[in-house]
Amino acid sequence: MKIVAFTKYSYEGPSSRYRFYNYKKCLEKNGIELDIKPLFKKEYFLSKNRLKKSLIALKSYLKRIKDIFVIAKIKKYDLVLIEYELFPYFPPIFEKMLHNKNIKYIVDYDDAIFHKYDMHKSFILRSLLKNKIPKVIKNATKVICCNNYLKNFAFKYNKNIEILHTVVLLDKYIEKQKKFIKQENSSFIIGWIGSKSTSIYILDIIKDLNKILSKYKDIKLHLVGFDKSLLKESKQIKIIKWDEKSEVDEILKFDIGIMPLRNEPWSKGKCGFKIIQYMSCKKPVVASPVGINCEIVENGKNGYLASSNEWFNILERLYLERDQNIKMGNQGFKKVLHDFNYNKNCEKYTLIIKELLCAQ
Repeated sequence: MKIVAFTKYSYEGPSSRYRFYNYKKCLEKNGIELDIKPLFKKEYFLSKNRLKKSLIALKSYLKRIKDIFVIAKIKKYDLVLIEYELFPYFPPIFEKMLHNKNIKYIVDYDDAIFHKYDMHKSFILRSLLKNKIPKVIKNATKVICCNNYLKNFAFKYNKNIEILHTVVLLDKYIEKQKKFIKQENSSFIIGWIGSKSTSIYILDIIKDLNKILSKYKDIKLHLVGFDKSLLKESKQIKIIKWDEKSEVDEILKFDIGIMPLRNEPWSKGKCGFKIIQYMSCKKPVVASPVGINCEIVENGKNGYLASSNEWFNILERLYLERDQNIKMGNQGFKKVLHDFNYNKNCEKYTLIIKELLCAQ
């Protein structure tokens, strides 16, 4: 069996890495050869020049068009996997072509990508592309989503849907935990991990964070992958550059992991991945009661769901009642083992693919 994945990014893109690249070995062990063809490669991420970046994007689009035509003509693959869409901000012409050529494809969503079109600030883009993702979904043989919000949207256009949560490679986390030793008398660390695009959510609770930092001088705030232009560092606030090799080590230093979100459509499409990372490191979590967060966080058991006016009180409680944190961290880890397990995902993904191919 040979399949191809058209991902949005190369390995450097988190969504592509966790939803596709991390399953390559797993699928190959089960007799499924996976080729991955990213749209945007590493050079796209590294480029700072707008013109150069635009030229790279154009080159990437042309390369993908060529790949699709070759696949449609030769049919060298048994199945096509698509991350979101084949071409961002372009009509679903090529997805339709695959469908017309009887080439089966699975489309995968770990974000509410459809809201980039149906809620776009430009009236022209909204008018032209608001129905794009529904058409991509309609022509898919199968749709894979990471949560019920995305599933409910997709179900309006396609009944063949599976939920596959975004998960970590847990063995790596367990190995790191074995080697980690928290220093005695070290600061109590409230931690967050994310990217430039999600940094804005920290600003929504910054008053509560500043309040607790002011009240308790031995508390520090660690922000991994945070946009430095949004906040200044201080004795208690540390902004840490994200690095794949050290991200687990940084989370292990946390005493609490936080995931603030806004109660808006885009946030409801999130997969709660930060929470999964924290729980995989046995950390209690505090998260906004939005979307899948409400399914992952069992209030008072493995963490807390904090409404906009509750952040300070909950963070203070976790700081003052630290004995409960270990119990909560262990409960979170059990949740990951049971419901957000890579090995279970691997089995499910393999079964989905094999069932589709056997149905040919």
